[in-house]
Amino acid sequence: MKLNTRLIVVVCCTLLLAGCAGQTTDPHQGGLFSYNPNAYEQRLQDRRSHLDQVEERNRQEQAQSTALQSERATRQKEMASLRRQVRKLNTSIASLEKDVLAKEATSVAQQQKRTHILAKLKELKASSRNSDFIEDPASKRLEIKRLQKRRDQLEKEAASLMFL
Repeated sequence: MKLNTRLIVVVCCTLLLAGCAGQTTDPHQGGLFSYNPNAYEQRLQDRRSHLDQVEERNRQEQAQSTALQSERATRQKEMASLRRQVRKLNTSIASLEKDVLAKEATSVAQQQKRTHILAKLKELKASSRNSDFIEDPASKRLEIKRLQKRRDQLEKEAASLMFL
């Protein structure tokens, strides 16, 4: 009977140890005897690879963020420059209008020309104010050039006003 008891104890211990061995190589999920150094190294390598990928993606995102911030700063400087140009244009239009108003028209032709120039200056002022709301820098730059060209034409017309 002692032999049977020993045999039963040995068989139970064997079954118990076999149950602890488990089928997985992950020590968190397996039993006491599931430790496998090769599987551990593979998991470690997989995690390092994943970490490298995440760090590379972070570096790319950071580089893109830096590039976008730089582009934003450049656009802000350009828009500030364009706003200054519009203010300068508005100032020169107001000055030209003041000069035209100061000129005395002695003939009917001069009076008509003066009225015509003042009407065009009023339109130019409105266009200049509207150009301040243009958000696209390229469009705004083109509009400012067009308005400056128109102002220069009106300035020439105003200069010739007294020679009629």
